[in-house]
Parts: sequence; C-alpha cells; structure tokens
Amino acid sequence: MILNNQKLYIKVALSIALGAFTASVLACLYFFADAKRSKYEEARSQISQIALTVQKTASIALYVQDEELAREIVEGLEVNDLIAGALLAAPKGEWVRSTGFESNQREALLEYEISHPFFDREVLGRLKLIPNSRYIEARATEVAVKQAWVLALQSALIAILVSILVHRTLTAPLKKLTGDFEKIAPGQDNPLHIPRSHENDEIGSLVRGINNLVGNLNHSIEQERSLREKTESLERKFRLIFERASAGICLIDKQNQLLVANEAFERLCGTKSIAVRPYLSNWFEEEAELETFLDELRGNINLNHVEMELQLRTHHAESLKWVHCLFSKVEDSDGAAEMLIEVMMYDITERTYRERMIRFEAEHDLLTQLKNRRAGERILTKMMRKADQERGLVGLLLIDLDRFKPINDIYGHEAGDAVLKAVADRLQRIAADGVAIRWGGDEFLIGVENVDKDYLRLKELANEILTQVARPVRIRANLTCDVGASVGIAVYPHHGHTLQELLEAADVAMYEVKEQGRGNFRFGKVSSGAA
Repeated sequence: MILNNQKLYIKVALSIALGAFTASVLACLYFFADAKRSKYEEARSQISQIALTVQKTASIALYVQDEELAREIVEGLEVNDLIAGALLAAPKGEWVRSTGFESNQREALLEYEISHPFFDREVLGRLKLIPNSRYIEARATEVAVKQAWVLALQSALIAILVSILVHRTLTAPLKKLTGDFEKIAPGQDNPLHIPRSHENDEIGSLVRGINNLVGNLNHSIEQERSLREKTESLERKFRLIFERASAGICLIDKQNQLLVANEAFERLCGTKSIAVRPYLSNWFEEEAELETFLDELRGNINLNHVEMELQLRTHHAESLKWVHCLFSKVEDSDGAAEMLIEVMMYDITERTYRERMIRFEAEHDLLTQLKNRRAGERILTKMMRKADQERGLVGLLLIDLDRFKPINDIYGHEAGDAVLKAVADRLQRIAADGVAIRWGGDEFLIGVENVDKDYLRLKELANEILTQVARPVRIRANLTCDVGASVGIAVYPHHGHTLQELLEAADVAMYEVKEQGRGNFRFGKVSSGAA
C-alpha cells in the first residue's frame, strides 16, 4: 500500500533495497551455517593431525607401560585449545586420562587406534579425545559473523550501486519523460525528445511510440473537431430548414403522439401549441382511417413512403383544410432505436378547390349547374352497365321546352336564361336520386334507375315534369312567362341496347308529342331486338 503511493524511482529503490536485504539475509544465514560446519570439520581435521603427532609416543608408552609418559601425553593434548580432554586406553580398559576428560561428553568422543611400535597390524590401545566444542563453536561463530557482515556490506554496496545505475539509466529518464509528457496539451504537436544514450533501447522505443500516439491522437482530435464543425453546420442548416420550411413537418412515435413540429405545421393547424391535440390523428377528419393506415405502414417492411390527401381540422376555424401528406419511416439502419414517422404537409386547399371547380365546370353546365352532355353520357352508360348486372331497367326522359323561342325573341336572352335556370332547378328536384342533364339548348334529360316493368314511376315523373315546367316563371319583378314541355321516354333495354338507340327512341317519341299538340309525354317504340 505504501509503495502504491510513491514515485516510480522510489518504488524501484525500495524494491532493490528490499530484494538486496532479503538476499543478504538468506545468504548470511546460509554462509553462517556453512562457516560453522567448515570450522567444525577443520577442527576435527586439526585434532586428527594432533593425534597422529602423538601416536608414536603413545605407542611406546603403552608398550612399556610408562604411566608417567602417558600422562604427559594426555595432559599435553588437553593444553591444546581444540581438545577438552584426552584418554589413553589399554586393551584391559582405561589407563590414563587428563583432568578435563569427562565421561558425560563421550557423544563427541574421537577415537584413534594406537599400533604396536614394531608390528603395525597389532593394536596396543586407543587414544580418545573430546573436542573443545565451546571453543570450536565460538571460533566458527566469530568467523561466520565476520563473513556475514562482509556479505551484508557487499550486498548493501551492490544495492546502492544498482539503485544508482537504475535511477540514472531508467527511473530518471522515465521521470523526465513523464514530466515532459504531462506538459503536452491536446492538439499541440510538440513531440518528446529521446533521452541521450537511449536512442536504441526500450526507452527510445517508448518515446517514439508516445510521439506516434500523440501524433495520431492530434490527428484524430483535428478530424473530430472538423467533423463536429461540419455536424454543427449541418445541424444549423437542417434546423433552419425545419423551422423555416413552408411545409408543415412533425415527428410521431409508435403511439402516433406528436413529438415535435415546426412553425409551418402549427400555422396549418391554427395553433402555437400542438399539445391541445397530442395525437396526429386528432387533427384529421379521417381519424380512424389514419390510425389504421399508420399501423399498416409500420408493419409493412417493404413500404417506407406514402403520399395521400387528407382533410385537416384546424384549431379554431370551422372549415376544413385540404393537405397533401407525405409519411416516411425514420429508423436506424440496425433497427435498435424506436421507429418514428416523419409527416410533411402542404396546404392544397386552394388547389383542391380549384381542381374541384375545374372538374365541376368540366362536368356541369355553367348556366343551369346540371350535368352537361358529356358527363351525362358517362353517367347514363354506367347506369346501363349496372342494370345489366342486376337485370334492372333504366329510364330516360328527354324533355324539350315548348314556347321557349318567343321568350328569347321578345324579352331577350337574359329572360331565356332565367327560364332555363328555373326549369333546371325544378327538374333537379324531380330527378331526386336520378340524374338531371342539360342536353343542349332548351333540351333536358333525366335518367332514373330501378324502373318497374309497368313504367308507373316513369309516368309519375313525366306528369310531375309537365306540371312543374308549366308553372309560371318570373323573369323580372313584374313580369312572368309560361313555357311547357314535350317529353319522350325510352327504357333500357326495351327501347334500345345502346345509349344512342335509347336517345333516338326518346327523341322520336318526343317529336311525336310535339306533332300531336305538345304538353304531353310518350314512350318510344320497343326495339325489335329487345329481350
């Protein structure tokens, strides 16, 4: 724990000192034990040599049984520091011993055979010596301690030298390198300098690696800064596009809740807070259909963009706005994030009304507001196709106004137009679920479906037409005029199998009415090919 809070050079020095101390202690213990063992062996060897020097004398003493000589020998041996006591034994038992010879020390006893002075193979006795263990141990300890101190001093000196060397060659350069590295600021190209004499070793490689790393890091920082600037610029542009776009733009989540919307969207909705209606579908007239469509869009992996026209409910206005909507999925390439849907809306109310007006004008007579001839032909043809499928009947009532030309000649075209508009309004009401058409000039046509086989409905309509058309028409504040009608009737498929055949049959019948006095109706002749 202490080393963890220190500088590297201190850690290295302490580690070397600790290692040197541990090694010296172990070495001292080993050499101490080895010195003691060596000293003991040396002492035994010296004692053996001393025994050899007195062996001849002891042999003579034993041979002649000279006790005084034997005592001089054992006492002389005891005088030596290495020998604590000596005993000269004859074959019959102990003979002469020194004063220091004690029987309780016999476990350390050294014995040497004393040969016959004339016959080497004959043993006359034994010389027994007790080593001076205290002296020997003291000498061994003294020598071992001196060697241990020398070794410890050597270890300390080596540790100091190694520490100095390591500091000069490793920790000092690393310390300087660390200081220089800490001074490097991000983004600055200020490479580290390789310490002298370290160009080709690991420190040089480390410095080059750090310089490469710093260079790459600075390059990455520069790229990131450039990318961030581009991203911020794009973000500002996209935000400007989002906020200033003429189209209404919003994002919705998987519950169709509005997450964000631009000002154009709020203007279209007529509010500054989309929170008044938090769900997109709440803003449209086709609310249920839109909910179903959005669910289908999310579930269809092959469908990413859909355009449609919807009616927008504004916040305050009672009228609806027509908007063109583009729905687009917004999701990550890996699909990890929640799928959102972007909605872009354009106000097409004016365009829609203009298109409807153009379409209305293309299909209606401008004076009477009834369907014109072209649109009428399309509708009548459709009625006939439907009758084929349902095996029903379709009736055509061709109406030509009587006494209309004098009104134009006497009162002018404005009066004639007023009469035509009044008659058209009456025929539109009479037609009800059928279709009323201005066929041209003062001719009108009514088409009706589901005609009964006895033509009772057609007869009722014809009588109603005659009655209503005959009513006076006010053309000025104090002036009215009267017109009448001649009606020719044809039934599909009884009077023809094509629209042209039906029209011809009705036209013939209508002219027959005129020839017979006008103000009546008549059915056409049954076609020869009618079923």
